[in-house]
Amino acid sequence: MKRQIENDLIKWKKNPHKKPLIIKGSRQVGKTFCIREFAKSQYHDFIEINFERNLKMVDLFNKTREPNELLEYLKITYMDSVFDENTLLFLDEVQACPSALTTLKFMSESFPCDIICSGSLLGIAIASTSSFPVGYVETWTLYPMSFLEFLDAYGLPDDIMKKINQSLDNLKKIPEIIHEKMNELFTTYMMTGGMPEVVSTYIETKSYRECLTIQRRIVNDYISDMAKYAHASDKIKAKECFLSIPIQLAKENKKFQYGVVKKGYNARYYDSSLQWLQDNGMIIKVNRLSHISTPLASAVELPIFKVYMADVGLFISQLEDGEIQKIISGDLGIFKGALYENMAAQIFQRKHKKCYYFEPSQTTEIDFIIEYEGEITPIDIKAGLNTASKSFKNFVEKYKPIHAFRFSQKNIGIAKEGNIVYLPLYLLEILLEHEVPISFDLPINNEKS
Repeated sequence: MKRQIENDLIKWKKNPHKKPLIIKGSRQVGKTFCIREFAKSQYHDFIEINFERNLKMVDLFNKTREPNELLEYLKITYMDSVFDENTLLFLDEVQACPSALTTLKFMSESFPCDIICSGSLLGIAIASTSSFPVGYVETWTLYPMSFLEFLDAYGLPDDIMKKINQSLDNLKKIPEIIHEKMNELFTTYMMTGGMPEVVSTYIETKSYRECLTIQRRIVNDYISDMAKYAHASDKIKAKECFLSIPIQLAKENKKFQYGVVKKGYNARYYDSSLQWLQDNGMIIKVNRLSHISTPLASAVELPIFKVYMADVGLFISQLEDGEIQKIISGDLGIFKGALYENMAAQIFQRKHKKCYYFEPSQTTEIDFIIEYEGEITPIDIKAGLNTASKSFKNFVEKYKPIHAFRFSQKNIGIAKEGNIVYLPLYLLEILLEHEVPISFDLPINNEKS
């Protein structure tokens, strides 16, 4: 299955001024697979060191940070490899060897081959490293597969995608037969989520039951990581916070409440555990805005937020079997709003789009506020075909945003009351792909001195 990061890696390789690359991401998002596939197609030699398995290499990096000594040892160990620009050195599970992260500073200056590091819990490794090589490395994050990557793996024809893109560009309805199929595929994507093994299994078997088995295994792996890697004081608390997310999002008010995790407990008790989950890519945190102003970050209420799962498929897998069966049959029940909001939060995160929510009163809420093409933009998320929202309409009338988008299962349209654009939720990622970038070019001074 092709991932967008493969194109980004090729651009990185071609950059004559490239630095060692660190790829973060939660467990099972496909980091190791993508790097191996990239190495196969782009390098003559590929050396992979897994620090969780190869304790001798952990010992080596703990003993020395001298690049020449490391290079000589590696040349002796991997005698069949030529250490030059056609060789990729891949340091995997680097969280098990924080010293290797520190050493990247020295390796970046004199090592003859390209270097990529990866790991599932790099938030911990970076925090515990005595001297992180700031300025000497590039850091990327790999997220679960996007809907567009899912469609590519599914085999959606290019001409269909072209038609959809043209409809969005012109704000014209997508042919109904295509629209219905895209809604169906988006629901399938929501159920499978973006974990590559799950997507691959579904495409091969079309069996959600087999997907569910894999999803629950991944969730159990996450919980095992909490027990293995979290600080002693956070091991149980991180698990409690993580397992409370479906309950938090089932509430009418989806704000994260510590009392739901454990009655009588507060932020002081759980904050570090939530931060651990966020640092390691397991959750998405969306803060509330106290008011609407520019920049949006100036209006953030830090103590008030919602917490979503980093992968909606893993969220669904934590529900009881009966609830999952209802969702498959189209009855989303109390999770109706939560699932589609989680999908949107996941898409915003993958596109590096900072998002917030706004709650001007106890009875009104704007699901998401983002900056789109440099402008404050409200986003309304609806699970079905009913798109009525008085609070969203009032927000648009009061603040008069240049862009306002309402996502649902409806086809493309424009509201009679003004500039609210109706879009099917499967177009959210494509809309962000089409965003016109802001120009940062400095004005040219033509005046003669």
